Parts: sequence; structure tokens; C-alpha cells
Amino acid sequence: MKKLYFLLFGLTLGLISSAQTTLFQDSFESGAPDISGTMSEMCTDGFGDFFTVTDGTNIGSNYEVFGMDGTFWLAAQDTDGTPDCNSDIQTIEYNDLDISTGSDLTLVFIAAEDDDGSAQDWDADTQVFFEIDIDNSGTFTKIFQFAATGGTNTEPGVDTNLDGTADGTLLSNSFQEFTAAIPNGSLLDLRITFERLNAGDEDISIDNIRVIDGFVATPTLTLTDAPASGGVLTTTPEAANDATIDFTTTNFTVAVPPSGDGYIRWEVKDAGNNIVDSGDIFTTDGTETAVNNLVAGNTYSLFAELVDTSGNPIIPAVDYALTVIIPSYTVVADVAELRADVVANGDGGYYEITGNVLVTHTDGFNNRQWVQDSNIAGILITEDGLDNGIITYTVGDNVSGLKGGTETVNGVLRFLPSVDSGVITSSGNAVVPQTVSITQLNAAPDDYESELIELQNVTFVDGNGSATFSTGTNYDVTDGANTIVKRTDFFSADYINQVIPSSELSSLVAIAGEFNGTAQIYVRDLSDITLSNDQFNFESLELYPNPTNKGYITITTQNPNDISIKVFDVLGKQVKNEILTNNTLNVSDLNSGIYIVKLTQNNASTTKKLVIK
Repeated sequence: MKKLYFLLFGLTLGLISSAQTTLFQDSFESGAPDISGTMSEMCTDGFGDFFTVTDGTNIGSNYEVFGMDGTFWLAAQDTDGTPDCNSDIQTIEYNDLDISTGSDLTLVFIAAEDDDGSAQDWDADTQVFFEIDIDNSGTFTKIFQFAATGGTNTEPGVDTNLDGTADGTLLSNSFQEFTAAIPNGSLLDLRITFERLNAGDEDISIDNIRVIDGFVATPTLTLTDAPASGGVLTTTPEAANDATIDFTTTNFTVAVPPSGDGYIRWEVKDAGNNIVDSGDIFTTDGTETAVNNLVAGNTYSLFAELVDTSGNPIIPAVDYALTVIIPSYTVVADVAELRADVVANGDGGYYEITGNVLVTHTDGFNNRQWVQDSNIAGILITEDGLDNGIITYTVGDNVSGLKGGTETVNGVLRFLPSVDSGVITSSGNAVVPQTVSITQLNAAPDDYESELIELQNVTFVDGNGSATFSTGTNYDVTDGANTIVKRTDFFSADYINQVIPSSELSSLVAIAGEFNGTAQIYVRDLSDITLSNDQFNFESLELYPNPTNKGYITITTQNPNDISIKVFDVLGKQVKNEILTNNTLNVSDLNSGIYIVKLTQNNASTTKKLVIK
């Protein structure tokens, strides 16, 4: 899970000397380049492949850079990865910029890249470079370049000698300022080329491009992974226990006096303006400083400033301010109560689930785990976008004490752990699906979302005896009258590249889900796909009364043979196991609640939901 520091975006505070004159600036705040700029194309698939001006909402929530100037910036990643973005060489070009009044010109811009912290991004042939043409000479000259530090999947940084290998400042997910000298002239053409950002998460973000006459480098203060000064950050409740701050500076050497230019002084106040913690920082080597005495459910203000070796604020001042909201956990007994609270108050809140949930499936992608509670209410647990994770549970585990936040992605409610707090209370519990119909799923996908379900007597429309399952593909499943999408969402599933069944399935087990309101199902593995067995007519089975408060139920089929009955509570504990010979099952010893009844006759099985009042 991504460690939540105090801060989530970065800020660079630059003080512009009155001697400086900005001759050109493009900070993309219109949502497009300056009128003088032309992009080779602007495109995005809404997730991980893009070359576009963005505010972050149209490129996917996984992409994170901090400290942009304003709201919009220019972002590029895997630029040949969509039907729209179809080239691994993209450009943005500004023509005929008036620089005639300048005599000491500098190109200034800020840049960052989304660093996932585990595998670096750029390959040896990946470059992003700036070229200029003065007075329409017809020849562009390269003046600045970013490149990889080595071969495949290495860190990008400044290539000071333009030889294709980074040897200067490395890019990070916090925007940093970079400069390059520009010769004097009357007109400037500026071209930025993005070359071979064409695989995985090779990316860069650029913002606040300026041409300045008389540029003066002034001290800056950057708070790593932090919002812009004056902003508001809502953390997780765990920030009350593990909040840290980590600063970087430029043009200001932080050290223990009398060495360096000075140091960083900071304080945190509560809503009553009382200082709860404060201190001085004498290094910017990445050491994290703990912030103590914080309590979840409260709001705090952080203030930091650069001071000289005598402890006096530098002039002009360089400081930083942030409002921090630390939420508290809403305690719920189960997933059903959590979902009810989200319906009432919206997602984004944090919860502690005190009761048991049963693990019904796990998947290695983002450590996804599906759980459901005693009400058969389910939820997807995922570490998508998080740095630090929780343990991977085993199907059949009962887990209590989960803590995390909620978000909705493509209509699916997800649970993002904020701390590895889950306790396995039992293992090896039976995982029994509830039998539902396609009609039920299509009518109310939210009611079954992330629950383990079973469809009976269905077929794959694409099953022709030769077609095979592929990853990331939708397949229609039908009961003859209704259709639902089965998506191959589990790329490591053992049925991938296997032939799609062409005959009727007596049972198809899957995780229920949706895509923006349209029901989908996700089959876990081959064992979830059961071909029809004519020895048992499932459609003729009746189980009544249901719900019942009579202490018994009647079970009838057209087949006179004995029926094996197993009854499970919804957390997988078997509460009955017997052979039924007289069509009546005694349930008087069962508590009120929801149960799953598994019926087996002539080596064929089905399940039914039973409600005891």
C-alpha cells in the first residue's frame, strides 16, 4: 500500500526577481497548448496510453505526479498504445515566439515522471529533448535532453552532454525545475520531441514552459509527495500514527549551521491554533521526519519555511502551508453495513470491518481479493495504486478486522486497505456459491456485486468447438432467453487458451460484477465450468417454504433417488450433512439467517439459498 505521508502533491515555490522578464509562458491552464503551440496529436485511452494536456481525470487514477503549476499539464505515456495515439514519436512545437527584447535568454520548465517505485520506466532508446531554431534559419539545435540512465527499465534523468545516457538530475514524481540557455535573436521556434515512450509505463510530464530574459535562480522549497501550498489534503486514518515529512530544496543548501545556507523550520497546529509538533530539519537527503501527537478525526495546519544559519526567515520568504484532514474509521460489523453507508454518504470514507468475511477468490494482479459476509454482501479488496500491501489470503479463510478506504471504479465498489490489520480467524471453510439467474443479475448488478454466484443451464454463445478463451475479452453467456457478459478478467486463469465449451453447462460459477451499471461475471478457473448431466433435472427441484420459520423445509425432485444434503452458513461453515430419504429436512436447530444448501443426486450438484426466519 502506498505510504500516506502528510502530503500528496509537490510544490516548488520560486521567487521571481523583478529583474526577470517572461517573454513566453505556456502552463496549459486552458486545457490545451498556447495558441502558438501545435501538438502532433492529442489522444488518450483514459487509462495508461496518452499524449495530451490533462488535469489527471482523463489519463487514469494510477498515474501520479505532484506539484504541477496550476491544474493542467502536458503528459505522455506509451504514445503508440491506442488506436488514437499511434506513433512512438510525438512533438509539440511553438513557432515565431518574439524574443527580440531579450538579451540574456533562458528556457525554463518543470518536469516529472510517474515512478512506481519498483520497476523503473525508460529504455535505452527513450529520449525527450528540446530543440530551438532562431530567426527561422531552417535548422533546429538540441539544447536539452532527458534520457535513460542505462538499458531496459532504468531511471530517466538529465542527459547533460546529449549522448543518450542520463548523467544529471533524475526525474521523480514531483515536478522539478530545469533550465537551458537560448541564444539571442528576434524569433524563436521551440520544439519538444517525445521519442519512443512506447512500452509499459514509459512516461513524462511537462508544465510551465517559459522563456525568461535575465533569469535568476532563487531558492525553492519542495515537500515530497505533497499538495500545493494553500491546499487541503485528506489522508488515511493511519496518518495519525505514521505521518512523515520530507523536504527538498534548490538553490539553497540545507545543513547544520554554520555550514550551508540555513535549514528548514516547521510546525503543525491543531484547529485551536495550538502547536502539536514542530522542529528543524538540517538535511534534504531523503530522511523522513516523523510528525507526532496527531489524532484521527481532526484537522491540522502545517507551516514550513527556509531560515538562514542564524534561524531568521530568508528574504524574500520561501514558505509552505497546508491544511491536513485526518479522517477516522467508521466501524461496521460487515460488508453489508459498509455498503449501506456508502449508499447513504458516498464513497471515499474509511471503515473498520469488525466481523468475519469469507475469502472467495484471490488474484495476483494488484493482490485482488474478493470477500463476502454473512449477508452474502461482497466487496473487492485491491492494492491498486498502493505501495505497501496486505498479506494474500487463501480461499476459504475467514478474516476479521479489515481497515481501509473505499472508491468506485467503473461502477464497482473497491476496498483499499490502509493497514495490514486483517486477522485470519479460521481457514479451510467451504466456499459455496449462491444460485441466481441471468435475469436477476441484469436487473440489479449492485445487489450481487463481488459475490460468488452460480448460473445453471447456460451456454457460451461463442462456443463453436474451436474458439478459445483469450484474456481481457467479453463473451456472452445465455440461458436461451437472456444474456450476460462473462469477461476474462483473470489473466492467469487455467482456461485461457482453452476451447470454449459448445454444449450446455449445468453450472457456471463466477464472481459477479459490473461495468458502469452493466452486469458482468468473472469465472475463476476451469473447475467453475461444469457440463450438463442429464441424470439430474435441476429445473424440477423445489425447496419450500423459503423463507421458513416452521423448523423444516421440503425438497422435491423428479428423481426418486436419495439426495445428499449439505448446509453451510454464508461464511463457509458446514452446519448440516445428511442423506435425505423422505423429502423433509429438519432445520429447527439452525439460527435465523441465510444459508447455502448444496444438493447432490446421481453425482450432479446444485446449490440453493435458504432463509430461516
